[in-house]
Amino acid sequence: MAMKVKQKRNTSSLVIWVVFGIMMLALSFLASQLWKLQVKGKSGFDKVFQNQSVRRVRLPAVRGKIYDRNGVVLADSVPNYSIAIFTEEMRAPRSAIANTLELMHRIWQSIGVKPDVTFLDVKRHFAMNYRLDQNGDRVYEPLVVWKKLDDETLGKWQGIFGRWNDARKIPGLKKHDPLKTDQIIFDINELRKIPTSTAANTLELVYEISSRIGIPRRVRYQQIVDHIILQKPLPLLAWENIDDDTMAKWADTCSTLPGTDIYYQPARTYPFGETNAHLVGFTLEADAIRKEEETGEKIHFDMRGIKGRKGLESTYNELLEGDPGYKLVQIDASGYHHRDLQTLPPKPGGDLQLTIDENMQQFALEALLSKQDGEDPDIPVKGACVILDPNNGDVLAMVSAPSFDPNAYMVSAGYRQALLKDNLSRTYHRAVFGQYPPGSTFKPIAVLGSLRDNMNYTNVVHDCRSPYYVGKRRMKCWIHSSYGEHGEVDARQALMYSCNVFMFEMVQELGYESIRDMAKQFGIGQYAGLFPELDEPPDQKDAKYGNLPEEAINVVDACNMAIGQGRILTSPLQMAMVAATIANGGRLYRPRLVQKWRTSPDSDYNTNPTWAIRQVDAPVEAFELVRGGMHDVVMDREGTAKAARVDDILIAGKTGSAQYKRLVERVIDGQTTNVVEGSVHTWMISYAPYHFPKYAVAMLVEDGVSGGRTVGPRLSQLYRKLFEYDGTLVKEVVQ
Repeated sequence: MAMKVKQKRNTSSLVIWVVFGIMMLALSFLASQLWKLQVKGKSGFDKVFQNQSVRRVRLPAVRGKIYDRNGVVLADSVPNYSIAIFTEEMRAPRSAIANTLELMHRIWQSIGVKPDVTFLDVKRHFAMNYRLDQNGDRVYEPLVVWKKLDDETLGKWQGIFGRWNDARKIPGLKKHDPLKTDQIIFDINELRKIPTSTAANTLELVYEISSRIGIPRRVRYQQIVDHIILQKPLPLLAWENIDDDTMAKWADTCSTLPGTDIYYQPARTYPFGETNAHLVGFTLEADAIRKEEETGEKIHFDMRGIKGRKGLESTYNELLEGDPGYKLVQIDASGYHHRDLQTLPPKPGGDLQLTIDENMQQFALEALLSKQDGEDPDIPVKGACVILDPNNGDVLAMVSAPSFDPNAYMVSAGYRQALLKDNLSRTYHRAVFGQYPPGSTFKPIAVLGSLRDNMNYTNVVHDCRSPYYVGKRRMKCWIHSSYGEHGEVDARQALMYSCNVFMFEMVQELGYESIRDMAKQFGIGQYAGLFPELDEPPDQKDAKYGNLPEEAINVVDACNMAIGQGRILTSPLQMAMVAATIANGGRLYRPRLVQKWRTSPDSDYNTNPTWAIRQVDAPVEAFELVRGGMHDVVMDREGTAKAARVDDILIAGKTGSAQYKRLVERVIDGQTTNVVEGSVHTWMISYAPYHFPKYAVAMLVEDGVSGGRTVGPRLSQLYRKLFEYDGTLVKEVVQ
């Protein structure tokens, strides 16, 4: 048999070296790619890692202050001290108590029935209701959490938990069926075996702090869950606006607990409460911001500050709120706070100094709220009062009633809800936004308008008689209701007596157009300019404010508007401007509320200038006649506002009573029904002292009797306080 022998081949060294070279080239290529990936590309991976682990937090600034003209603080920023819980420290411990509380709250949230056990009951159960098994381990008795459930609640339970409970898949509930016992019973031994969530540990800590310092729990379980999902790197503020006593109790009993500390952020306070509530306004929590306005950078978390919602706080919010700061925080793989990387501090807001005098503000509110003879002490006064300096338009006081407490409004949702249902409209700023027919306080404007081109009308006399007709329509002077007549009166006497018939005759002879034109010059129906743009030159905007009809529908309509009734609507602020303009001889000033302002606490103040809108086009003689008539209204023994007098002070004024219809509830034959009744808005405009005016006042009281009887005594009280305050009168000292 032949044998085949394999012969040895000689391999070329060239082939070996070629293969070796190819292998080395491949290894070199792999090494270079690995270097690019591990070394050269490291900074790129670092950047990606930082982008994924760094979060931007927006920090609110300290809000600026609001002062009165004397430097008294009307709105201030104070620290809002809170008890904070840092949830990143609540992850590790396993707690059966926490598991019990979490399950209890999940069920409570679903069925809407409060458990029959408290936190202390749960702790007591764990401390006492157990036995030791043969291995020395604790075996706990079941805990009855809901002792007796009705059918409706059991129905809710079955609808939400029934599917899982039937399969015995809910830890802690596997051995007990509520449908059989009408009870919800927890198996504590099962709850001891399961892991504890961060939310459960946080909930237990909240209960523990509440128990130790004796204050009710304010944060709900679902809020804890939402915070961990949405704002994991930020502290959870379990209690806000805590007082000094609570802080001291926390320091004594809770400062050693893990995961809790005192945290503070800017808040707002109003030292004078209701006195300035409508004027200064209030703040509430600001809306969350997700993108920085100027740079467009994303804001991951917003530690929301406060924002002005009403009054000056809202109008000048941009100035007062300052510039926010920012903090970069690094989070861990679970999304919890790891460490702070960088902080840019916020810049505090600017300040406002007003023309308001806080003492005068309180005098005005006290006078407005003072009850007069015959007024029901149980019915709150509804009205407004405005005091201007007639020499420059400065607003010295501006109050509305009834008022509200802005401090309570900011912190209490229940208080805010109650105000929404309040039929007294306590948050309504009647002094500025109230729209009322001015009644007879409009008559000085009507007389000035008619006299401007007809000065010979000063000598015209009209007979106030009853009955009086305009065409076939019977019209009344107020004195006709008491079966009286004024007889023959001229223009000055018509103002003193507040005679309607003279005005009816005058407008029929001279027309409504001259009255309308004069009312426009006094600013009726126009923008008042109370809240100007501080960094822009003064400007009279073409905006409607109130209502001044361009023409009368008919002669009866013209007669009504000549006495301030009908379609004419004004505010107390506008009527104070009317009084100030008459007092100074015809110069209409823009009401100046902000005296000066600055953009930060360290910067210089900028002055908000006094600005005269116009000089009223009317003869000096016409002004003197009107001023004389207003003098007689108060100082003459037959004037309608004798009750407004103050000894040793000459006062000018004009009363007004504007009739309107209102819907009220009345009990008729044992049944409550709505009926339409006539009522009166009572007015008075005034200035004093007569020869050298320092104060111009408009005061309105809704649903009064008459300007003289309802407002006159209040005005007297106000003037006495004002002149005692400025030293014109010596204050009486009660022994």
